Amino acid sequence: MEHLPWAEVWFHVIDDELWREASRLARELAKTGLEAWTTEATPEVVVFLTERGYEEVRRYLRSELDVAAAPDPGQPGLPVVTLAERPDLVPALYEIAAESYTDQPGRGETRMSDFETWRGWGLDPHPPEAFFIILDARGGPGDDVLGYGFLEIEGDSGYHGFTAVARRARGRGVASAIKRAQIRWAKANGLRVLATANEARLAGLIALNERLGYRPRPAEIVMRGPLAPLD
Repeated sequence: MEHLPWAEVWFHVIDDELWREASRLARELAKTGLEAWTTEATPEVVVFLTERGYEEVRRYLRSELDVAAAPDPGQPGLPVVTLAERPDLVPALYEIAAESYTDQPGRGETRMSDFETWRGWGLDPHPPEAFFIILDARGGPGDDVLGYGFLEIEGDSGYHGFTAVARRARGRGVASAIKRAQIRWAKANGLRVLATANEARLAGLIALNERLGYRPRPAEIVMRGPLAPLD
C-alpha cells in the first residue's frame, strides 16, 4: 500500500494534539491523509475523526476461540500438508498470494510485492509447522495447491494470519479445511486461544467462525481522511 496517499496509524485514544502529531509524521512521509485504525471499544475515536471528515472504508469482525473448550472441528476434508513438510511449494504459494491479497474487500488498490519482499513478510516470519497448505484431492500430475493459511504464535495464544484461496478453487471448502487443520493443531499443541479478524464483507468466513464456536470481540474500524490543517 506504499503507493497510496495515506499513512497508517492506530488510535486507541485521540485528541487534537495526537491527531496533529500523526499528521505531521504523515507529511514527513509525503502522505496527504491518514488511514486510521481503531475499534468499537473506543467509539470516541470514531466520533472525533468523523467530525473531521473521515469515512469508514473497512471493518474487521474479530472473534476468539477457547481452544480447550471447543469441540473437535472434524477432519479438514481436503489433503493438508505444512510448509515444514513441503517447502518446495513456496512458488505456488506466492502465485496464490498475489491474486488473493488484491481480492480482499476494500483492498483493490493493493500492489503485490515481488517474490523476495513477500517472502520477508508473508512467509518466513511464520512458523512452518503451523503454516497449512491445501492440495487438490482429485490428484493429477504434480501437486495442485488450492490455498494456504498460517498461525502466528505468541506463548499459548495463536492468531489466524492471512488465508489465501486460489480463485479457481473458491467455493470448494478450502478455507474451512484450513481453519479445521489450524484448530486441530492448536489443540494438539496446547494453545489456549485462537483469535481472528475478517473483513465484514467476507460473510462465508464469518459464518464458518460462528459454526466452529468463535465468540465476537470488538470490531476493528478503518477510516480515511485528511491530515490536520497546518497552523
